[in-house]
Amino acid sequence: MTGSASRLRVSVVVPYFDREDQLDRLLTALGLQTLGHDRFEVIVADDGSPRPPEPGRRPYSVRVVAQPDLGFRAGAARNLGARAAQAEVIAFLDQDCVPSASYLERVADHTSAGWSVTVGRRRHVDLDGWDGIRTASWLEGSGRAPRQLEDPQWLVDGYSRTDNLRRPDARTYQLVIGAVLSVSRDLHQHLSGFDEGFTAYGGEDWDYGHRALVAGAGVQHLPDAVVWHDGPDLAGREQLVSTKNAETLALARRLPDRDVRGEHLVWKQPDVVVRLDAQNAESATVLASVESLLAGSDAHVWLTGCRGWDAEAVEDPRLHLGEPPAAIMARARYVVDCGPVVLAGMSLRQLCSEAPVRVEGFALRTTRGANRERRGLTTSPWRSWPRGAQVSRLDAAPLLERLWQSRR
Repeated sequence: MTGSASRLRVSVVVPYFDREDQLDRLLTALGLQTLGHDRFEVIVADDGSPRPPEPGRRPYSVRVVAQPDLGFRAGAARNLGARAAQAEVIAFLDQDCVPSASYLERVADHTSAGWSVTVGRRRHVDLDGWDGIRTASWLEGSGRAPRQLEDPQWLVDGYSRTDNLRRPDARTYQLVIGAVLSVSRDLHQHLSGFDEGFTAYGGEDWDYGHRALVAGAGVQHLPDAVVWHDGPDLAGREQLVSTKNAETLALARRLPDRDVRGEHLVWKQPDVVVRLDAQNAESATVLASVESLLAGSDAHVWLTGCRGWDAEAVEDPRLHLGEPPAAIMARARYVVDCGPVVLAGMSLRQLCSEAPVRVEGFALRTTRGANRERRGLTTSPWRSWPRGAQVSRLDAAPLLERLWQSRR
């Protein structure tokens, strides 16, 4: 960066569609930030509004970028705005939000190092009919406050459960809210931004948060970085079932979590990637190993070093030759590296809850842990091998009929 851009700490990106009243409230609130007006910029990313937004004169830099109206494309609009951003911290704020005065300063203080994600505190008020002047009076303390609505209990519980995201768990991605999401530029570029395949309301922020966690990003929730959202949480709105089902179906193809895809279907994106070095093993050896690893698990196997293996002999879409694609590794939560083995006594799905674990010829760990280790960051130590699980190396081809009959 050079010149005035070198002083910028935050680029605020606002995905926008055809609501000048909401945009005016948001831009007014940004004018009251404790972070100096020369330390941030605002990019309004218009998602094809019939009338282009008019930000008006503001005490800070504000620009408009636009894309054509091809449906609800909040993720693509955020990416468009992020490409125009000049600061090292990108703060995504939805148009129907009003940030508290210290919001950007808090975000800038906690989103500056490495691959960083921060999530503000989204609270809810009724701003129907409010303009920028009335909003400024409220925020400055000279006017009446709007009617406050109930905070979403699922968010309150989630942030408590995860110690404000500092102890991420399997459901932490659900707590990454795009309306109050800030990220380091490096991380956003590493993730290639939001998935632009989302063309309906919701889901793109959960997918983004999931990929950030898998990549090994540091995440935290800032309870004192408050943003006021106009209207209730989705749970308080009408047509919840149809809206949430559409979001869930969009997520199911991408997120390997039982919350959004159940347990008994096969998806192109697995939860577990198995990299099996077949070591020139015979087909029967590979088949016995693969069958035990896939049983009852949301997993796919990538085979290397095979000798004479006919990939079409077994019509199972979970079997592949070569290395797993980067796009698959970006979303899979677990990775297994092994040779030809038979897993017994516990399914791979059950074993994942014990990760990271290893025995000779078999290692299972979280993809997040592997990525953090690659970046020289602290990861969880290997845990003791769980009782009841057995891994047997296959040094010679088994008699398949006898192997499978023994399980009756």
